Amino acid sequence: MAVPEERPDAEARSEVTEEAGAGRAVAVERVERNRARGQTVLAAVAIALLLGLLVMMGAALLRQQPAAFAGFGINAVGRAAEIEPRPAPGFVLDLYNVGSVRLSDLRGRVVLINFWASWCPPCREEARRLAAAAEAYAGRGVTFIGVNEWDTEENARAFLQQFDVRYPNGPDPTGRIAIDYGVTGLPETYVVTREGMLVRRWVGPFSQPELEQFIDEAL
Repeated sequence: MAVPEERPDAEARSEVTEEAGAGRAVAVERVERNRARGQTVLAAVAIALLLGLLVMMGAALLRQQPAAFAGFGINAVGRAAEIEPRPAPGFVLDLYNVGSVRLSDLRGRVVLINFWASWCPPCREEARRLAAAAEAYAGRGVTFIGVNEWDTEENARAFLQQFDVRYPNGPDPTGRIAIDYGVTGLPETYVVTREGMLVRRWVGPFSQPELEQFIDEAL
């Protein structure tokens, strides 16, 4: 009867060592995979939180300055701007107080059209000057019209009350009037002649002398 050949102790120990090493390698690989998976999840969560924060910040800015995100800028410095004379685009403006105003009904008068918003600092800067000029020039055949852009009715009404603006004002909810006139920022002011021609454009706020000269040159 043959006796099983016994392996040397060194060989047995070698196999045990190899098996243990392979087990440790598998365990290390599993730990590394889990760690990588955890890092991926953490990165995804961080990105999602960052995107959420950016969205909230963007929404807050949009509520504060809607016009800026609608293609409008803020004209902080007043200056005359070139304009190609053309028939003034017609419009009907529903007013904040009562009724409406149709531009074509004002033929025979010089019409000054001011585009503004309550959140626009330069608009607030010039508001009292415009209100006073509207009263001063009413007897000289000049009609002022205010067109409110990208605003809330509550804020617009508060603005008109704060600066004692009494000439006709109303909202341009679709932005169509501003587009037709080529408005690129707020405030902007246009002059329509007695014959219905759009002939003058002012970008930014008026100083008192600038406003008077702007109107006088249109008479």
